[in-house]
Amino acid sequence: MKYVCTPGRRLTATAVTVALAVTGGALAVSPATAVPAPVVAADTAGTVTAQQTVVPFPLNAEVVSAGTTGFLSRTNVAPGAVPEYRWTRYADGTSTVLPGWAAGGGSDLVVTGDNPDPEKSRVLMVHDMAAPSAAPVRVDLGELGADYAYGGVVGSSLIVHAMRDGLATRTRLLTVADGRVTDREVTGLPTNDCWFEGSHAPGLAVLNCLRSSNDYTDTAVVELATGVALEVRQEPRAWSPGVVSATHVAWQELNDRGQGRIAVARRGSAEVRYVEGPGFNSENIQLLGDWLVSGHRIAFDQRGPHPTGRPLLAGHPETGETIEVLTHYSSAVTTPDGSLLVRGGTLDRNEGLYLISLGENGRPAAELVASTGQTTALKHLGTDVPDTITFDRIGQGVDLGWDFTRVDTDVWLTLVHERTGERTLRKIWSTNLAAPGEGYRDGQRIGWRWDGSNPLNPLQAAYNGSYTWEIIASPDDSIGPEVKVSGRFTVNRATAAHDYNDNGTPDVLLIDSTGTLLRADTNRTPSGDGIRRALENFPQVGRGWTIYDRAESVGDAAGTRVSDVVARDRSGVLWLHQGTGKKDTLFLGRVKIGGGWQIYDQLAGGSDLTGDGRPDLVATDKSGGLWLYPATGNVNAPFSPRKRIGTGWGIYNQLTATGDIAGGAAGDLVARDKDGVLWLYLGKGDGTFAPRVKIGGGWNAYPHLVGIGDGNGDGRPDLFAMDAARRTYSYAGTGDYRKPFKGRISTDLTHGYAWISPVNVL
Repeated sequence: MKYVCTPGRRLTATAVTVALAVTGGALAVSPATAVPAPVVAADTAGTVTAQQTVVPFPLNAEVVSAGTTGFLSRTNVAPGAVPEYRWTRYADGTSTVLPGWAAGGGSDLVVTGDNPDPEKSRVLMVHDMAAPSAAPVRVDLGELGADYAYGGVVGSSLIVHAMRDGLATRTRLLTVADGRVTDREVTGLPTNDCWFEGSHAPGLAVLNCLRSSNDYTDTAVVELATGVALEVRQEPRAWSPGVVSATHVAWQELNDRGQGRIAVARRGSAEVRYVEGPGFNSENIQLLGDWLVSGHRIAFDQRGPHPTGRPLLAGHPETGETIEVLTHYSSAVTTPDGSLLVRGGTLDRNEGLYLISLGENGRPAAELVASTGQTTALKHLGTDVPDTITFDRIGQGVDLGWDFTRVDTDVWLTLVHERTGERTLRKIWSTNLAAPGEGYRDGQRIGWRWDGSNPLNPLQAAYNGSYTWEIIASPDDSIGPEVKVSGRFTVNRATAAHDYNDNGTPDVLLIDSTGTLLRADTNRTPSGDGIRRALENFPQVGRGWTIYDRAESVGDAAGTRVSDVVARDRSGVLWLHQGTGKKDTLFLGRVKIGGGWQIYDQLAGGSDLTGDGRPDLVATDKSGGLWLYPATGNVNAPFSPRKRIGTGWGIYNQLTATGDIAGGAAGDLVARDKDGVLWLYLGKGDGTFAPRVKIGGGWNAYPHLVGIGDGNGDGRPDLFAMDAARRTYSYAGTGDYRKPFKGRISTDLTHGYAWISPVNVL
């Protein structure tokens, strides 16, 4: 007969109603206060309803004991924390929280104590959970006349041990039946230290007796009705607590090679059969009739490391048949009829409490009797990834999130930038997440706070454009298949001046004395007050630039979001190099703009002087005339015919287009005179300028001045400078025409590359 049932099935066996009286001996037994009132069933994952066929089982808890009307559970807690003990009824799922620790074994009786340590409890309370309105019974171990320690409970019997010098010298049974307590000493045990470790079967309990000569143990099977050790197995290499059923005894031992194995024998028989096992302490065994049930006992959702897979297996020592009973398990207890109640899960029936019993064919079968509402297999619950992401200001970031049903997972994120094909594969979450910034866990969510940096190189900004992402989540215990989820998003920053690889940050181009074109990708410093080199080296992105005597970055003149370059050859022909946005091949094949450009001694591009949103080109001729070439956005004819917009510009030996640094209506120019004084020309937006404003002197220290756009990420264009010793500096824009730049800040752009001898910096 099964003593564990689901709602709708009447129990045919009833628990003993305990109404104890004093027996007249040394042991005092008396009624105590009422048992705590039933409370609402424990919190679950939310899938359990009133119409369910199984009752709820608390999340993150283990089964402690099983009776005829319900079961006792204990929550898993961190070391030092206090677990919750809860009795749940099979009939309706209502539950009662017990005070402090609680224990039981194969009946509806639950024992609690007056000390957080069960072995130090002197007063025990015996609760009959089949009669929740009945008062518990108080048992004072001090009345036994010796230093007795609580050992456990099986059925209606309390097992207590007489202690001396830390050893259990005697074992007694305090058996509750028919309103009386019978106090008997267990006989037939070895004289050495014997302890009850929890294994029992109907009417039987196992005591494990430590041999005085070594660490091996003897297994004693005690009949509770008589208090007699029916048999004591003195196996030579047994070292773990034994287990018992009505017909068999099993234990763990070491073979001659020191390897673990499981031994099984019929009770009373000297014949032993062996099942090879790992021999770890985590390897737990139970007996279900003549079947050996074993597996690695690890809590569900417990973060690793774990063995690969941990099914609960039932094996028959005589036939050799093996059955996978559950996909995994974490605790198991014996029911009143000798079946097993196991906290575990299967991929098809999910997480909960399972009754493992022998069917009509004599083979073990599992029946779900209580559910946590959790799925055993890893499931993807949802994705929180925006379709479009921008990183236009300092400190901007975005949270990308994926929700799963389990937390004990290893997760990989793959990002692929579609235009460049650049991919990063990062194991950013694991069960032992250590490095900050790689990701975070928030309950069931796997999250990544992306700050806009390139996942391959955190110093570099991530590219604009479309990305594909793929998440692979794998349970760290290999229970169930991995889960793959994929999608797309777009990084879409505003067009950035001087950005050649389309990652939203400026690039500085250098032409060295050999005609090699080099690229230095920059990014803002962590403090946001300057710029720094984002690449370890200067990639070579072109050769043969010695054919040009003048080259200038002009912004997006050709109608794409990527900056372009114009270069004049030695015959006076001006050429357009249209940007591609690719990190290595920066430009498409050059396009001829036109001849006659040898009349100009200064070129400057990148400021929108006309207010149409396109960066324009200006040039000064040798007579000091200033000419404007408005941009068209047409790659085949990138500039409109020139317009004369000024005279007297021959006093300047450096002309730089900076963008809107001074808060005006359009882009601006800065011009350095022959005395080293730098002047601001504030653009009006119609191709003309306000009267010049003196910025300051000493600027002749810099052979190269470049308007690089927003280098420090504050939304304003900045100025880049390189001195004759190839040291580099940045001047942050203020947006105030009266003082357009903050003080200079040294950058590391050329650190370690002093050998570069640039003839031009674009």
